[in-house]
Amino acid sequence: MTSLLPRFHRAAAATAAIASFLTRRPRAQQPTPAAVPARRLRLPLRRGLFPLPALSLLLLLACTPNLGGDNLGWSPLSVHFSANPGEPARIYAAGPLDRDLNELGQRLGGMDLAADENRVKLRALDDFGSGTPRVAWTYPALGSGQGLGGVFGPPAVSPELGIVFVGGVNGKLYALYTGAGADAADSQNQGGAEVWVRNLRDDPSRDPMPLIGSPALTQVALADPDNPAAGPVPIVVIGSEDGNLYGYRAVDGSELPWSPFATGGKIWSTPTIYNGIAYFGSHDSSVYAVDLRDGSELWRYPTGGAVVGKPLVANGMVLVGSFDKNLYALDADDGELEWTFSGGNWFWAGPITDGETIFAPSMDGSLYALDFAAPAPGEAKEALWRHDMDSPIVSRPALVPLGLAVAAVDGRMRLLSVQPTNLEAGEVVSNLPGLEGSEIKSPLAAGAPGSSGLAGDVGGLSVIERHSVFVSGDNGVIRRIAVTEGQDKEAIWCYDIRKHQPCG
Repeated sequence: MTSLLPRFHRAAAATAAIASFLTRRPRAQQPTPAAVPARRLRLPLRRGLFPLPALSLLLLLACTPNLGGDNLGWSPLSVHFSANPGEPARIYAAGPLDRDLNELGQRLGGMDLAADENRVKLRALDDFGSGTPRVAWTYPALGSGQGLGGVFGPPAVSPELGIVFVGGVNGKLYALYTGAGADAADSQNQGGAEVWVRNLRDDPSRDPMPLIGSPALTQVALADPDNPAAGPVPIVVIGSEDGNLYGYRAVDGSELPWSPFATGGKIWSTPTIYNGIAYFGSHDSSVYAVDLRDGSELWRYPTGGAVVGKPLVANGMVLVGSFDKNLYALDADDGELEWTFSGGNWFWAGPITDGETIFAPSMDGSLYALDFAAPAPGEAKEALWRHDMDSPIVSRPALVPLGLAVAAVDGRMRLLSVQPTNLEAGEVVSNLPGLEGSEIKSPLAAGAPGSSGLAGDVGGLSVIERHSVFVSGDNGVIRRIAVTEGQDKEAIWCYDIRKHQPCG
């Protein structure tokens, strides 16, 4: 399969594949009536629930067993703002180059790039806040003819280690020097140089399976009977389509003693790590809590469908959506069910919170706003309000000082109030510049610190940094959008990573 977008003549086969997926679950993982209460608010399915953009996403499920190097990913990005005044923000964006690179090769001094056509590469872009970002480095290097095989999950950055981690459809986890911060003083640690690369699979005699979710970083004191006083070490974990969660020392790539941790299905979910515990979902319909010190399973909770989104840990609960159309609130300590909320379709993107309200996007096109409280006995969990984007939402939203930035798969974006005056349909603060002609499937990024999980928040962000949203489309176009009060919401810059140049 060369594209995630279906052809019209494949629609019937796709529908059958989707129906097969929805009805296929290991018997051992089917929830008991006690685990999934019957009292739920059922929202009616809207007409046209699966338009062509949604169907293209659903086809990904049918194609997963054959997901290979010809799937180029969703052009995801991540952003890290430096704690040092005057240093540019660094954007890491993965995606394929164009199919015709003659113009780019001429622009680079007559370089022969024929072997790079359609190859997926990671770019490090330095953003100075205005004007066009500057390409700091590209991995694999231009002209090498090498690629990452496709990237779906945003890279994870550790500014403390000076390393960026990215997983590929080719089953490899890459650790690359950022070329900034901690490793800048070492002339041998050039940006984009490999720190280490690992082929992931518990059976080395077989080819690695695709990595769909993002890597997750933290520090843990590993269980070591020979050295019980050993301190915490940086580690990176990532799930694979072979059903395993893998863990490595972040500095040298050595596999952790407990790795891999096996589930009963493919893992697309990006783990959320809190207090040394990884929370993530699997296609076996379960949510897992795994102690990263020794790889022990603390608990698992069975839902009624695949769990592919990144969980949210807040207020002592794990909040995670499932393809059974329910959002689950589970006790973070023991996995006990606190409550469920039913939407109109699958919960693909993970929920986020501003500390008071849970914002949960759904494939039914709705952004649901919920509180943390459990409903009264015998009553269904109700939404505080719901905003309809009129197109499925697969991208995780982002919070900025003025509200919540939400992107629909059809390329449209809106800024919503987190405290709307309309308690039914929400309140649109502004329509944001979207990505016309593209599909937005990767998480949005906002003016916030990097996602290493190894240190505290970065302080001292400028106004424009705190009021920015970064978005990428599956066509390789990325934008930085200003979301400042009293001014037009406009794109500060636009960059086309397929063409390796500013848009237009």
